Amino acid sequence: MGVIKPSLKRKEKKNLNAQETLRELKKIIKQNLSVQEKLDIITKLTAEHLKTQACTFYIMRPGEVLELYATYRLDKKAVHETFLRIGEGLNGEVALRRKPLQVENVWSHSGFVYKPETKELNLNSFAAVPVIHQDILIGVLSVQKKEQYRFNDAEIDFLFIISMILSGLLLNLLTHNEGKVASARRHKKLDAVCLISGLAIGKAYVHKRIQFDTILSSDKLAEQKKLIAAIRKVEEEISQKLLLPDITHEQAEIFKTYLMFTRDKGWAKKINNAIESGLTAEAAIQKVLNEITERMSMMSDPYIKERLHDFQDLAGRITRHLNKKQVKSSKRLSKNTILVAKNLGPVELLDYDLSKIKAIVLEEGSQTMHMTIVAKSLNIPVVSGIKDITNSILNDDVLAVDAVNGFLYINPSDEVLDDFDERFKTYKQRQAQYLPFKNQPSETKDGVYISLNINAGLPTDISNTKNFQYDGIGLYRTELPFMSAEQLPDLKEQIAIYKNVFKEVGDKKVIFRTLDIGSDKILPYFENKKEENPAMGWRSIRITLDRRIILKTQLRALVKASHGKDLNVMFPMITTIDELKEAKKLLYAELKREQEKEGILPTSIQIGTMIEVPSLLFQLDELVEEVDFVSIGTNDLAQFFFATDRTNPIIWDKYDALSPAFLKALQQILMACEKKNIPCSVCGEMASRPLEAFTLIALGFTHLSMNPASLGSIKAVTRTTNRQEANHFINTHLNDSDASLRTLLKAFATDHNILI
Repeated sequence: MGVIKPSLKRKEKKNLNAQETLRELKKIIKQNLSVQEKLDIITKLTAEHLKTQACTFYIMRPGEVLELYATYRLDKKAVHETFLRIGEGLNGEVALRRKPLQVENVWSHSGFVYKPETKELNLNSFAAVPVIHQDILIGVLSVQKKEQYRFNDAEIDFLFIISMILSGLLLNLLTHNEGKVASARRHKKLDAVCLISGLAIGKAYVHKRIQFDTILSSDKLAEQKKLIAAIRKVEEEISQKLLLPDITHEQAEIFKTYLMFTRDKGWAKKINNAIESGLTAEAAIQKVLNEITERMSMMSDPYIKERLHDFQDLAGRITRHLNKKQVKSSKRLSKNTILVAKNLGPVELLDYDLSKIKAIVLEEGSQTMHMTIVAKSLNIPVVSGIKDITNSILNDDVLAVDAVNGFLYINPSDEVLDDFDERFKTYKQRQAQYLPFKNQPSETKDGVYISLNINAGLPTDISNTKNFQYDGIGLYRTELPFMSAEQLPDLKEQIAIYKNVFKEVGDKKVIFRTLDIGSDKILPYFENKKEENPAMGWRSIRITLDRRIILKTQLRALVKASHGKDLNVMFPMITTIDELKEAKKLLYAELKREQEKEGILPTSIQIGTMIEVPSLLFQLDELVEEVDFVSIGTNDLAQFFFATDRTNPIIWDKYDALSPAFLKALQQILMACEKKNIPCSVCGEMASRPLEAFTLIALGFTHLSMNPASLGSIKAVTRTTNRQEANHFINTHLNDSDASLRTLLKAFATDHNILI
């Protein structure tokens, strides 16, 4: 038993400020006390600082169970006797979702579970944060008040800092993660998502980011100086890579984006604020990264989620320099290495000896993340979507990566290896089939031209695709700069952004979608109303029509930036014709204003709308009279059409966009546009997937907008499709009662040698 901290015998401190509390905690952690004693003091000081009547800490145990490990003001007899399953009760929900939660009245909350032994009868409000270390869930920290109360941002922020202290203190106690790799030596076959096609066999090397142990600092100035020096080192490192003789254009543009991140004042300010609160530079970076992760992981838009990997990569590089640990390119890699990681940044990838890396295996990743773009330029196969992969594989395990059919073999048998060799030969033959289409126009076999466009959200997205053949930008997401800024970008800033887009796109057409925020796209400086169903709530055009100064400023910036160029503006989430008319009025007013000021107007103006809400299916005749073009956002349209939350994995496979009902809805929109002779494109994820793109072409669509990485495969689909035959086939099945036509369509494509 250690010596009890003397200050606990003094009169209790009720009004410690954050820094004083953190100093107290730092002293406690250094003392010769048991972990239990330290936790008891930490929960007590946390409750006192936040002026709550209770503070509890649950720790993860084997079998996905939370054990009450420490508490202040709940019944001490409940400690080590109270357990919650993951997802059970409010603390269990925090553990399940790995996100903070606060409730003003727990007794009216449907998820609340009362444990009699804790004796928490008089407590109403609740706030909790997950305790996580290096992606491992350690436990849940929560506080409660007697009165109904909503905790403010500073209070939640303080809980996050305490959670980081707990994560460092308790990592060695974890037992739930032990033995995970024990079975890795046995042969396994795992499903994977193919990001870059290819086959490879080699030895595993598990990539892990730098860890740190020190959370609290007593010298803020020293930590800030360390941070500045580390950021400069990273800038030098990236700048040196820009000078490499064999650097590709895509890689150069990505590195320039990273330099932009390192010089972002808003990000640096947040880190410095965290250091001011008493954290070390490493802990401050992790805290800010956690905040960005929390915000971005709530978003369903895959493009925005992908930018998270860039922040994680950059944070890891800065942390490494803070620890004075350099990445060595040799890293004792074998001649044929399969690199395994939770996620990976492009600069991290280029730290390795690329001549030795034959494939990459990720837990998280997508086709348009920057690392994938770099890997594609290097012809390295990539698979992702394998949960907990870094804890399931040991260095030097033999891996066979099938990034064609979507499988990963761990320590495969001789029979599997023989079969793999045969498939490798077949794959090489199939790859040769794509070569003739590379520089050919995107026409079907019967001569129908299919306009292939890309979706983008940053000027670098356009730069990264300069070597691709495509017709234009079918969807430019304007919200990205709004989401990364510390405050609402003003008129001057927006004009500069849009001028840069026009510069990057050159002579190609670009369609600007006006601000699409709300739901899962949260602006840190904006009033975010709490809603039960945010995807169907105050979002997108509803926000900008209610806060018209935001939309007016954006439209004014677009008009000024176009400056003698063609301007194409698209309004999202339109539900009624009146909404569209109101938005158009604002645009016309800005055009008139610019004309009266004798400014240079756009050469032409085209106004369009996204169809994402089923109500427009019953207003199509009126809609096409109001627009110059239409774009179908199949992600949201399918979500509302099937009444299914696309962020909910429980029902992902319940409904299929290739169902006859949904395909008939798409065809109905297309026919209404053709009747009025206006372009109709698809810019949702359907346009990016080969089988779905084939289906859209069969329905009659001639304009598709997709992720840049999908351009090659969709061109191959286009060049091998006879649209007339495909159209006849699909029309004979649109009245089928099947839940999906996927199997039939795939069989037709295979029988007709369509490269899906």
